[in-house]
Formats: sequence, structure tokens, C-alpha cells
Amino acid sequence: MASSRMSDEALLSQCEEAVTRLIELKINFLAIDFDQTIVDVHTHGQWKGSAHELSTHVRPLFQHLIPAAITADIKVAVVTFSPQCGQIKDVLEIIFPEFSNGIVVRGRDRTWSYLGAGSKEGKQSHMASAVEEIEAMHTKLDISRNTTLLIDDDVSNIKVALLDGVRAIWLNPSKSHHLLKDIQMLV
Repeated sequence: MASSRMSDEALLSQCEEAVTRLIELKINFLAIDFDQTIVDVHTHGQWKGSAHELSTHVRPLFQHLIPAAITADIKVAVVTFSPQCGQIKDVLEIIFPEFSNGIVVRGRDRTWSYLGAGSKEGKQSHMASAVEEIEAMHTKLDISRNTTLLIDDDVSNIKVALLDGVRAIWLNPSKSHHLLKDIQMLV
């Protein structure tokens, strides 16, 4: 049966290859946007439906990439401008029940702050705050700009990250399948 969609096994294999590339590059922290990136919709921070409904919008790509990264000991955080962090955590619990407790979520919910000297533009403070929490839990772990990768659909967040010395990949929401190839081309 011919299909325009990649088979689940092929997608899993490509995600594992992408994680191998991240390991080769010494990436130990993956910061991923939520709206239009992990999920294929933009909630505008005002999702009215249930977490279960929203979980049906998680891209298959991330259903494989996130567990593969975590299994390889790459830390993962969701960095978003949405204030609906509780809803996002519920979605993560539904999709990744065995991994969700280890995924840090940073959004505009006023439950965290970043007081460091780093950039506060784009997603930089979100990532820095997530790193502070992760490093507090894993005292021998050293996450830096050089060991971080941001994946986001917003070009302005990508530009800010790159200007601040953080590796970043733009996820084209209409061509999300290109992400794995883009990871392979990282230097």
C-alpha cells in the first residue's frame, strides 16, 4: 500500500538517527516550542478544548523524537509563549506518560523567573530558566549555549538564539518532516 506518510518504523528510525547526530554534536539539551511546532495547531495560548483533544495534534515526528532524545540522556524542555503550561503538561503526560515528569515546561504562566545575566529576548530566558532547573536536578550535567538546540516555528526566536550563540533550527509548520534532515545537517 503506497502512502504519502512515512511509516511509523521509518519515522522512528530517522528520529533515532537524528538523536545520534545530536549526540555526535554533544547536544545535551533540546528546547522545543509548543504551538505550531510540537503540535500542528496554534492555540494562541487560549486552547478551549481538553488536553486529550490537543494531544491529537502532537506531530508524529515529536512522538518519536522526544522519547528517543530522553532515552539517549538528552534533556528536553518545552519553551513557549503560551500561558497554558498546565494544559501543555497534561498533553505531555498523555503522549509521554513515562517521560513527562522529566520534561521542563517554560511559558508565560508567571511560575518562574530568570534573573541571570543572559539574554532575555526570544526564548533565551525560557531556555536559561529550564537549564537552571535541570542542572539543579542533575548536578554533574553542564548545559551551555554550545550544547543546546532550539527547535521553533518562529523565525525571530531562531534568529535571537543564533545571535546569542545557541544552535537553532526553524521548523516550517507545513514541512515539519524536513526537521530530521535539518538535524543531520547541523554542524
